[in-house]
Formats: sequence, structure tokens, C-alpha cells
Amino acid sequence: MSLKVNALSISAGNVKLVVEGELFCKKGERVAVVGESGSGKSLTGLSILKLLPENLKVEGKVEVDGTDVLKLKGEELRRFRWEKVSMVFQDPSSSLNPLMRVGEQVAEALLFHGFKETEKELKEKVVELFKLVQIPEAEKRFDAYPHHLSGGLKQRVAIAMALACSPNYLIADEPTTALDVTVQKRILELLLELSKSRKMGTVLITHDMGVVEEFAEKIFVMYAGYTVEEGETEEIFKTPLHPYTEGLIKSSPKLTGKPKRKLPAIPGSVPEPSERPEGCPFHPRCRKAKEVCRREVPPTVEVEGRKVRCFFPNY
Repeated sequence: MSLKVNALSISAGNVKLVVEGELFCKKGERVAVVGESGSGKSLTGLSILKLLPENLKVEGKVEVDGTDVLKLKGEELRRFRWEKVSMVFQDPSSSLNPLMRVGEQVAEALLFHGFKETEKELKEKVVELFKLVQIPEAEKRFDAYPHHLSGGLKQRVAIAMALACSPNYLIADEPTTALDVTVQKRILELLLELSKSRKMGTVLITHDMGVVEEFAEKIFVMYAGYTVEEGETEEIFKTPLHPYTEGLIKSSPKLTGKPKRKLPAIPGSVPEPSERPEGCPFHPRCRKAKEVCRREVPPTVEVEGRKVRCFFPNY
């Protein structure tokens, strides 16, 4: 059982937003998709649930446990979205209806997917989910409105809603961005614990390499719509093959090391999809770029069991 994205292409007219995107996550595995804003991470995640706007053209292969997602429609797609794959979005405030009690919102998700027990049992199920995601005073929180809750509690409610139908896979799109640092840590620990206890495949979309090192077993690095490197987390942090991956790791703050050391940064920024340069999209920012990098897009090559899209990978 696995979630597979292969040769994914997402286009807006003649502009390609994602080019040959790749992702693979086994049931029970924790995978991270990493890159700066504008790399195509969230678009890739949304494509797995067919949540992209209709004006975007999606090609390639998106397969979950043998099901071709891009062919799903209507009732099949509705059930797939909660029972096979669920998603936790970046901003918990936008995930919840401000006019509904949070308990009712989670209950609605259960009813929508065939929960037929009594009203009392429905409430008990929601409270059970609140306890699962470690919401304190779970019974009292059932009748709370979103504005009564902190950002961290709202995100826990969103996670409870995503888990309501016991999906095989959970996609978490920057789930801690809107939260302060201490709450971020608790939310990530919760996702890690749930992934292990439920044997649930978890795809974490993030720009924070520090988070990835502790959470993920495997990493997919994206840049300007391309998947530029993939491999086991330990190996990638030990010997990053792509210069972009190396730059991301080096620019992440560390608690150890020299005091007052200068934090290295990758020069420049991710190009807009319509302004993607010829050749390797990373070459304007790459210290190793040569003439061939300016002319041609590098192919994906395999190096010691890992994949990298670079003419001159690190060895």
C-alpha cells in the first residue's frame, strides 16, 4: 500500500507550475516535501486530493493504494478525500467555520461519511477524537466556537477532523506556520505520535529543515516546480547531493556550533514560474553552475540508491 506521484505536471495556460514532480509514501511512513515558497510543494499536495482550481491542467500519475486519483469523480472522490487521504491546512483559522461550534464541525464530517449511530454516540466519538489529539477538557471544547480557542487548539481540532474517518494517509501542509515555536513543537510531536500509533502514512510539507530532521524518514526536495533530490533523511543530512539541498541545510539555525556564527544564505530567490530561466532552474543561485547548466535542464540520475537532478552532484 502506497501513495505515488510520478511525472506530475501542473500548468496554468502555457506556464508550468510543477514539472515532473515526484513523491512516494508507504502506509505508516513519514515523508517530508521541502523547499522555499514557490517551489510547488503545496500544489503537489493539493493534487493528491484533486483540490486544485479547475483552471489548472494536471497531468502525470497520482495513485493511492492502486487507485488512479486523477480519474476519480463525484461520490468516489468525496469518499476518497476523507477515507483514504485527509489534509491539514496551513492556517487553522481558515480551516474552521467561525459560525459553527468546533464539535459540530467534526461531527458533520463523520455524518457526511456515513456515521449512523445516535446523537449521543456521535458526540462521544467527537470527544474521543479531541482526546486523541490531546485537547484538554475535551467535553467542554465540543461547544466552543473557533474564536474561543488558541491557534494551537484550533490546529488540533483541524487534525481531529482530518482523522475522523481513519485515513491511510495524512497530508500536513505547513501545519505549524501560524503557531508560536513552543506550540509548533507540540503539534509536530502529536503528528509523529499519531503517525506511529495509527500506522498512517504522513506527508509533511514544510520549508523548515530543522523540523524535517526530527520528523521524516524520507525527504523530497523541490525547487521551482522540480523535484531535485530524494532520499533517506539521514543520508540527505549527512551528504546532500544537490547544491540546493546543501544550501537549505546550511542555512538552518542550529543550537550547537560557534557562538555568533554567521548563518550562510542561498543568494537570490525562487523564480516565478513564468520567469523560470533556461537550463537548470537553480543555476543563477548555484556556486557550482557551469555552461551546460545554463543551456540544459539536468536529468534525474541515481547516485548510491538516491535520486538527484543535477549535472554535478556532490559526492
